[in-house]
Amino acid sequence: MKGKKRLLLALVGPPPKELLYVTPPLGLMYIAAWLREQFALDIRIVNQRLEKWTTERLAREIIEYAPDIVGLGCMTPSAYALPELTKAVRKALPKSLIVLGGPHVAAFGAEALASTSADVAVPGEGEVAMEQIVRAFLEDDSMENVPGIFRREQDGTVVTNEGTAPFVEDLDSMPMPAYDLIDHRQYKWAYSMTVVPNRNYLSLFSSRGCPYGCIYCHNIFGRRFRAHSPERMVEEIKYYIKKYGIDEIEFVDDCFNLDRKRLLSYTELLLREVGPIKTTFPNAIRGDLLDEETVLALVNGGLYYTALSMESGSPRIQKVIGKNLDIPAFLKGVELCAKNGVFTTGYNMLGFPTETAADMEATIRETSESYLHFSTFFRATPFPGTSMYEYARKHCPEKLADISYDEMEYSLMRINLSAESDEVFDYYVRKAYRSFYLRFDRTCRILRDYPKPYILPLFLHDIVKRAWNRLV
Repeated sequence: MKGKKRLLLALVGPPPKELLYVTPPLGLMYIAAWLREQFALDIRIVNQRLEKWTTERLAREIIEYAPDIVGLGCMTPSAYALPELTKAVRKALPKSLIVLGGPHVAAFGAEALASTSADVAVPGEGEVAMEQIVRAFLEDDSMENVPGIFRREQDGTVVTNEGTAPFVEDLDSMPMPAYDLIDHRQYKWAYSMTVVPNRNYLSLFSSRGCPYGCIYCHNIFGRRFRAHSPERMVEEIKYYIKKYGIDEIEFVDDCFNLDRKRLLSYTELLLREVGPIKTTFPNAIRGDLLDEETVLALVNGGLYYTALSMESGSPRIQKVIGKNLDIPAFLKGVELCAKNGVFTTGYNMLGFPTETAADMEATIRETSESYLHFSTFFRATPFPGTSMYEYARKHCPEKLADISYDEMEYSLMRINLSAESDEVFDYYVRKAYRSFYLRFDRTCRILRDYPKPYILPLFLHDIVKRAWNRLV
């Protein structure tokens, strides 16, 4: 093929019922960086959720760019837009290759491809699979030999290739994500996973994979923990500071602190070569693995905000959901963070399979009496592709029958898989928020410890609005 081919990567995210967060499309940025080391491509990245485009507008932008390859990353709450979007792109660009990826494909598999006009879908980690797909396309070769992908035959049927798309084994061999293809400044005031706006930050993965088998979680990166070395992490941070002038880093790993030795080596090297840099962990820390040494090391390195997930305060439910958290150790980790100046948010869920009123009471009690500043109490959501979804499909399929893609926003779903009636379950969701937030000591600690108090009045309005959406 002559000339430089065009690749457009889009994070599909039409305006949902509740905009939870907007973050840099890291998955697409890693893929873009990987592919441009292998091929001569003109690459563009767009984030529909950031731009607040309608599906029609996104289709128009893609068509006007006229890419040879279109990659669409998508989460399930946004997947309802894919049939319309891919149909419009296919009609205007009949020779272009359309590839789907992201959590939605991981959840729905071949069905995700069959319901659209796309050609190929990647259910797992994207870099190596996309390299193989792009190479086959550019060389006009068959996609039959790309392992683990879903592809559409000429007659329209969807087939699944044998094998599994390979992971990148050595993360240090990967190029840094393609931040040059986005304007990171656009994310400064966006509502991100870290509940502190107005940040001059960049997000990054320092590891992939999680060995824990939580029944509610996806498994895109696999169960085996793979990590960047401390040297690569510090090198990347130094580059971002010099290139983009940032003063903050946000880690979005599955489990940053799984390797205690790596954590301590990283903070030591960071302090020696860079010094402290403001750091947040919106979802990357497992609380029961924290101890005084690791907390102090992270704080000395710049940690000021973290989110810690207990999910349930019931030891029985911890076993049911496969998280197997050491609850006392988790609460001690929360206390260590909060007492060392780290603003700490907690994530919990109510309504797990077989969960009783006593189990919910345990979650409410442990959370309310903890040192957490903020907490959420989501309704346990059985996303397709998870063990919890299979449980619901087997034991209570009627509760899944009427759910559509655009209703699978985990903060707004009203599903109840617990052992209690809907009325009792709704009561405990309301009680959880009341018990946690209607405490004078917590109000005082929030006002004292929130990292940017001048923004807090505006932010509290948003918190109240979101809490109300979960209660009514």
